[in-house]
Amino acid sequence: MSEIHPSASIDSGATVGEGVCIGPGAVVGAGVLLGDGCEVGAHVVIEGPTEIGPGCRIFHGAIIGTEGQYVTLEGEGGRVEVGAKTVIREGATINRSILEGGLTRVGEGCYLMVQSHVAHDCLLGDRVILTNATALSGHIEIGNDVFITGFTAIHQFVRIGDGVILTGPTAVRKDVLPYTKTDGNPPEVRGLNSIGLRRMGVSAEVRGHLKRAYRILFQESKTVEEAIGQIESELPVGREIKTVVDFLRNSERGVCRGRV
Repeated sequence: MSEIHPSASIDSGATVGEGVCIGPGAVVGAGVLLGDGCEVGAHVVIEGPTEIGPGCRIFHGAIIGTEGQYVTLEGEGGRVEVGAKTVIREGATINRSILEGGLTRVGEGCYLMVQSHVAHDCLLGDRVILTNATALSGHIEIGNDVFITGFTAIHQFVRIGDGVILTGPTAVRKDVLPYTKTDGNPPEVRGLNSIGLRRMGVSAEVRGHLKRAYRILFQESKTVEEAIGQIESELPVGREIKTVVDFLRNSERGVCRGRV
């Protein structure tokens, strides 16, 4: 049985699952689907079309599903999806896609801290943590198991690879390579996210391969294309190395460089 405060406003076009708790002054609009066991705090606003997965916790004053911040926006745009067991803290905001049929997605098990912002058409993987006041511009892609610290601003269309620790305050204008620790302003790669890789079950042998791959990229090759060729010829192309190579091949903005 759900518990809905008498002062909350739930549109007749919203769908509320079992065991949902909705606090005072919250607004749940038409086209919103709240999965089973969600908790919605006081004065939260959720506009549709938005789907919130089961077991999510949304704290006071968060705003989800409002239109994208785009000065020449035409039409209603797309939708928002939030994966199961994600936590959205006080004052955080998530905008829906500006594209008809488009999607802004936050994956499962994510944690969006106070006043973090996810702009239109961002795609976040699973277990992403955004700490206080992290700001994502539109069309950003973030992989799985990424940790971004506060007061980090990321330019539109930037890609953040799997397993990254990105430390602010900083302004990020280039893609951030998978499995790296990256910080500074402008940001530079400082090494592998070895702790994160161990937690993901990546062996010492593969971590060594990743170090070698990045040394080829940063220290031995003159171009990205040359580095890719050398990596593929010298190293076993397992899942993690393939992730790095594919990321390099698909980078349109260039990548943050550094040392490992």
